[in-house]
Amino acid sequence: MSDDPATQARIIAIAEHVDVYEFMFDQGITDGLPVVPPTRERVDRMLACAPADWSDPQAIVATLPPNMAPLTVEKAAINAVMAGCKPEYFPTVLASVEAAAGGRFPLHGSIATTAGLAPMMLVNGPVRKEIGMNWGLNALGQGNRANSTLGRALRLMLRNVGGAVPGEIEQAIQGGGHKWTLSYAEDEDTSPWEPYHVEHGYEPDDSVVSLLPTTGGPRVCIDQTSRDARALTGSISMAFQQVVKPRGQVSPTMFVVSPEHADVYRASGWSKDNIREAIMEFTALPLRDRLATPTMGGGIGEFLPEKYGWTEQDLDTPMSKVPDPSFINITVAGSHAGKWTSIYQGIFGDGDVTQPAPVFSPPSAKVRT
Repeated sequence: MSDDPATQARIIAIAEHVDVYEFMFDQGITDGLPVVPPTRERVDRMLACAPADWSDPQAIVATLPPNMAPLTVEKAAINAVMAGCKPEYFPTVLASVEAAAGGRFPLHGSIATTAGLAPMMLVNGPVRKEIGMNWGLNALGQGNRANSTLGRALRLMLRNVGGAVPGEIEQAIQGGGHKWTLSYAEDEDTSPWEPYHVEHGYEPDDSVVSLLPTTGGPRVCIDQTSRDARALTGSISMAFQQVVKPRGQVSPTMFVVSPEHADVYRASGWSKDNIREAIMEFTALPLRDRLATPTMGGGIGEFLPEKYGWTEQDLDTPMSKVPDPSFINITVAGSHAGKWTSIYQGIFGDGDVTQPAPVFSPPSAKVRT
């Protein structure tokens, strides 16, 4: 609850002859594309769909970096309107903010970095159908309003409230389409495995938003000939080996498996853990082969053997593309015509073998009703 006038939104009246869309561009509150004017009526309709826990428009949902600014329910509604969300999307928008600002997502680091990180948003549970999300053909592309505007709403909040403005705090070297939006729903019915949110401790009937920091993608692995799970995972592993630093490691990464690739795993009786174990095996290189060299960079620091006193035997130690199998996240989405898997990589790592690998658990939040 906030009575601070600084946190409260204000109405700005503009002259009739002023183009409202150009006005919003001039105010610097867009993401480079036109936004929906957040009129009082539109914002009120959005607020009317807020869950009971967030019924007070001045309640503070989160504090957003890098400005460490308070995001009220009302300001969340304003940005959801601007993103093009329908009012019934609003509980999911609020859940995305809770997941992003709950303490486990590297929100400040993903903004104040040159790496071009942005949150990849996955939605599970009944809300997928309730708001008409797409988990089929072109699920991670354009064309579906819910998929497109949910991710955009989160990014507009980070920009307009948190201050994540390119060229200011945000210094992405190249960026990518994922900086506008990257949201999708899981095909829970087609998947041969339990849904992603159930895998991470939620009930099947819970609606959940999960986030992963990603530097872009996808790296697409097209394999139309493998007839068993091990061969298919070998292909996927070869594609995965080359993301970000080819000889280095990478942080938690999402593998979006198409339904036809999922069928291969179903026929072979493979679990997600089977896939993770095989990827760890197939991407394992002797530590010496992950060191950067004068003729091949993109690996872990060549100074490390001297720094840590590694022996020749130490340099034979195998190192996989990720330090722990939990970094390999697996979901199913896409058309039923096409055998490929898309890899959305995290940020590069330098492979610190002196530290125990952490176990990854995705930042997530339930959609409140």
